[in-house]
Amino acid sequence: MRQLSRSFLLLLLLLLPQAGWSGETLFVAREQIDLARLLPPPPALDSAWQQQEMDLLATLQKERTPAMEAFAQADAERSVFRFADVVGDTFTAARVPVAAAFFTAVKENGDAILGQAKKHWDRPRPYATNPAITPCVPKPGNASYPSGHSTFATVMSIVLANMVPEKQVQIYERAERYRLNREIGGVHYPSDVEAGRLSGTVIAAFLFQSPTFLEDYAKARAEVRQALGLSQ
Repeated sequence: MRQLSRSFLLLLLLLLPQAGWSGETLFVAREQIDLARLLPPPPALDSAWQQQEMDLLATLQKERTPAMEAFAQADAERSVFRFADVVGDTFTAARVPVAAAFFTAVKENGDAILGQAKKHWDRPRPYATNPAITPCVPKPGNASYPSGHSTFATVMSIVLANMVPEKQVQIYERAERYRLNREIGGVHYPSDVEAGRLSGTVIAAFLFQSPTFLEDYAKARAEVRQALGLSQ
């Protein structure tokens, strides 16, 4: 799927001028991003690609340790404050209430856009296709493709890395581990996770074109940087 990223990003550049506030409660309206047009379909259930992904998940399941399982279970929580381990221990909801509300709104906006794509492809979860896959994290009740957690981690990491560029490398590395934990957890295929990374990149790009988002982002950024003891 990675070889498709170049054409995917070219299409994104064509669509970006359409982004902006639409008068809805969302920063970016659902209609502005049609992920079914942008993403390739997931591997067919009877394809060699599908089998390769299933084999990889079986290997991860065999090799995962109790510590890896605990980490994947903790990352099942979709909270931007999972990034506190690299951003700083003062990055908490109690210390940044304005930013916490802002990040919740961003998450809900992403969910509204992603939900349509999940329904479009309706890909079964790995454990639904292969009973030998036993997740160590809670089983989600929706479709597998694209990964919502991967999308979430990507959007949050892009927004957070722009707020705290001093920690950009660490934030993006943490997002990569967050995404991988969905495979380790046994609830997503690698192609789900990659599609989530692409989806999150698109959503973040559109968000940064929204005047309303930028207004709220500036307030959240100032609060986060103050909590971390960083200059404005």
